[in-house]
Amino acid sequence: MILKTMSEVFCGTLETWTRGFNDRLEVDLGLKLYKIELSKYKESISSLKEFLSPFEKNRANRYHFSKDKNRFIICRTVLKFLLAEQTGLDVNEIVLDKYFNKKPYLPSHPSVFFNVTHADDYAVIAIAKKPIGVDIEYVNEDFEFKEILLSFFNKSEIDYVLNSNDKQRTFYKLWTRKEAIVKATGKGIDDDFPEIVSLDGYHHLRPGLLSNIEVLQAFSFELNDDYIGAVACSGSYEHAGKLIFYPIPVDFQKIINTHSKSTI
Repeated sequence: MILKTMSEVFCGTLETWTRGFNDRLEVDLGLKLYKIELSKYKESISSLKEFLSPFEKNRANRYHFSKDKNRFIICRTVLKFLLAEQTGLDVNEIVLDKYFNKKPYLPSHPSVFFNVTHADDYAVIAIAKKPIGVDIEYVNEDFEFKEILLSFFNKSEIDYVLNSNDKQRTFYKLWTRKEAIVKATGKGIDDDFPEIVSLDGYHHLRPGLLSNIEVLQAFSFELNDDYIGAVACSGSYEHAGKLIFYPIPVDFQKIINTHSKSTI
């Protein structure tokens, strides 16, 4: 009889650093984050759409609202440029597929992991060498989060939120950690969601709760004053105490700049 080992999760908070094109990075952590301000690219939608496959264009057209359609086009195009940069492929050679759990992957390079999240005017893409999940949320001060606490949080988490000085931000901090974790595992939000512990520190979870992942770390970060996020990484990461946001690829910026000049 083979006994499954318990999974271990560590949750914490890290500062962020935005890396420039010319900044040196001494250690490759195998984890890259990219921040996208969606409103900056809305005038370039027609140009960006040309990098989508017929299937992706059809998917974009199925969105009822233009905002959702444009967001998909921007995020999918940026993702394809990032994956091209990561793999050395041409952007037109990037073809995505989905696992049975609907999580996208790159069949030509299955060892390259990625995840995308968005909220209002921002999106974040994470690329890693191991399973990865990322989530951001706009801190909506009017959201009545107390109505869902019992459905998605355990008692310790509920007490932590209700006893905190800033209940709204604390709720979003824990929520984004849980979301990032289940996105890394591919489980999504299900009946096990309350068992995904999101408090600071180390936690041991029952076997199978994180799918096949045995060790996972979830780091909270602030995108800016209005957005909170978290990234969950499979494995142990040696880091310098900061999460690094990388610049969008030069090839993608050239597309945007060319379009901007042509519309002047």
